[in-house]
Amino acid sequence: MSILKQLMEATRLTNPWITSWKNEGKKVLGYFCSYIPEEIIYAANILPIRVRARKCTDTPMADAYLSSTMCSYTRCCLEQANRKEFGYLDGIVSCNCCDQVRRLYDNIRYKAPFPYHYIMGVPGNISETTLDWFKHELSKFKVSIEKNFNTRITDEKLGDTIRLYNNSRKLLKEIYELRKHDSPPITGSDVLNIISAGISIPRNEFNALLTQQLEELKSKEGISDHKSRIMVIGSMLDEPEYIQIIEHLGGLVVTDSTCIGTRYFWDMVDETSSPLDALGERYLSKISCPRMTGEHLKRAQFMMDMIKDFNVDGVIFQRMKFCAIWWAEIFMLRDKLKEEGIPFLDLEREYVLSGAGAMKTRVQTFIEILEAR
Repeated sequence: MSILKQLMEATRLTNPWITSWKNEGKKVLGYFCSYIPEEIIYAANILPIRVRARKCTDTPMADAYLSSTMCSYTRCCLEQANRKEFGYLDGIVSCNCCDQVRRLYDNIRYKAPFPYHYIMGVPGNISETTLDWFKHELSKFKVSIEKNFNTRITDEKLGDTIRLYNNSRKLLKEIYELRKHDSPPITGSDVLNIISAGISIPRNEFNALLTQQLEELKSKEGISDHKSRIMVIGSMLDEPEYIQIIEHLGGLVVTDSTCIGTRYFWDMVDETSSPLDALGERYLSKISCPRMTGEHLKRAQFMMDMIKDFNVDGVIFQRMKFCAIWWAEIFMLRDKLKEEGIPFLDLEREYVLSGAGAMKTRVQTFIEILEAR
């Protein structure tokens, strides 16, 4: 089996790595947001898994407990939790990343509880005061893990885990460097599969596979039959088929700003500082999502830097239906793109890939516009 196929196997909701981990008597925790430091969980010899619900097709129970204006990601997660499809999890960790995920956490505790629950506070802006407060939140989270799982997370363990995760970040950035080539050796959908594998299996095993995949890519022939270079921007996107639709129509997704993309791994943790302090600074100050107020100009500059560095022809915004913070963010980012004369397409979507026909029509038209420039 090729390295890429092994990584794609890891993206399944339950995979051989999770099964093996559980068979060894070790614990697995699910988490909901990229603002939650995986390093603290992994340093406790607990496997952190990003909670996803890709097999979701309908949400009758979740529709009864959640508002009809909740995003379909939260409804799918509650539905699958109620159906015990996350039975391999020994607990969940959430944060106040948005009102909808906050309500999801409440409903899971009420309707489909796990042995362990924790919700972490994340400030909505960055300052010296909020940074100190966030570091205190991380300290409380560490103590909770230690107490509930009868373990001890030493600075030495945390430092080793930080280096392990930083290695992942370096390797992923090397793959993104290859995507800057005129003929990149990998598609955007395959990159999404690779990152999705990283949030689904033990980190040391992911790094080993990622290293092998990177060596294969360096000697692989580039993709030359694409028409336009695309950047995808938006919220939770863990469905490679969404990217495949764009690429099958002649576009090539060469970079992104998404939760399971650059915003997940782009920034490093300082390995020379106190581990908890370094984690607090990295996770609060990383490339932000729209939940962080006062950071819009930095996000807009990150977008423009990516467009320049990856020679992007056009931008596709993917916005989850009923996601208010991304509706406002995209409205502002569009103004910046208009100023710079960069074409863009705004696509509203459900978590479950639906309306593919309409999406194909709009994407095909957009690519034709890019080709005509």
